[in-house]
Amino acid sequence: MDSSEYIKKRIQSLKQDSEDIRNISPVTNDFDSWSVLKLILHSAAVNMYTKVLSNNDFDDLYYIDALAGSGISTYNSGESCFLGSPVIAAKVAQEPFKKMYLIENDDDKADALKARMEYIFSTHDDAEKPEELVIKRGDANQKIPEVVSDIWQSSEGQFNYYCFIDNQELNVRWDAIEELTPKPWGDLLINLPIASAIGRNATTTPVPEKLNKFYCCDLNEQNLPDSDIRPVMRGLYEDCLAQRNRAVQRTVNVDADVGSYEYDLVYATRDISGGNGYIKVIDHVKEFIEDVDAGDIDNIHSVLYDDQSSLEQYLPAGNIDDEIVAEDDTDTDENQSSLGEFCD
Repeated sequence: MDSSEYIKKRIQSLKQDSEDIRNISPVTNDFDSWSVLKLILHSAAVNMYTKVLSNNDFDDLYYIDALAGSGISTYNSGESCFLGSPVIAAKVAQEPFKKMYLIENDDDKADALKARMEYIFSTHDDAEKPEELVIKRGDANQKIPEVVSDIWQSSEGQFNYYCFIDNQELNVRWDAIEELTPKPWGDLLINLPIASAIGRNATTTPVPEKLNKFYCCDLNEQNLPDSDIRPVMRGLYEDCLAQRNRAVQRTVNVDADVGSYEYDLVYATRDISGGNGYIKVIDHVKEFIEDVDAGDIDNIHSVLYDDQSSLEQYLPAGNIDDEIVAEDDTDTDENQSSLGEFCD
């Protein structure tokens, strides 16, 4: 399958039932054409994560959306809409999460999100309902520690989490990331606004405090270059994650094709004894995403109508899913999150 065909199929999936779910509330998120690419990677990651981890020795799986939004994103001056990240997670999960923690600072968006999530769980058979849906209102930097504490308290055995952090600016500071790393164990998908919020602040002397707080180190001591700053800032953030035991990473670049705007999606997990076989899935999707840009998305979207194709598996063709489970199954209770380990 070529990249445009692959992306077309995924866009169709992200539009499935979106108008129906949009009608629950007039409140939506603003959306740019290239934003659909991060949702494609997010949906693939959740699909893969729940498939693999549900086949391993985990009693509880958790979902955290640090900047959850309203559940629906509009595009093209509101004429089109797509499912938001929490709705996608509920629809593509292979097994229901024990809890879904959805953090949103805007009360109107939080209200809309709550109504939409309750709607899909009561009316859509493909939405996997968690044991508990938790809408947390407030700043993610304050709410993430609360979520981590609640996970430790509510779990009785081995557990893991998937966390999506869709930074638009320098939203989630490093001290909040540290609450999630190195324990409890879990996977992170982080939107790194490398061209906008990071790029425009990194060349300022001294480095603004808000950017310093986004990283794990004092950027004023890093001897940053005056030009071509983006690869350096990307590498520094990846190093920060690696130092907190999220050393296995894949960075997917999303290009707006305007010569200046881009962002990176960093998928970060830990290294385990059997290897992270499901990284193959991220690599598979990465290839398609990096082969297109915003102009391609506009063209693809312009020829799509209300195709209600079903949500599809995001795994590559063949038996890679069996391969993944076999590889990750080698990591048993040793080094896994548990209350006993935390309390020792």
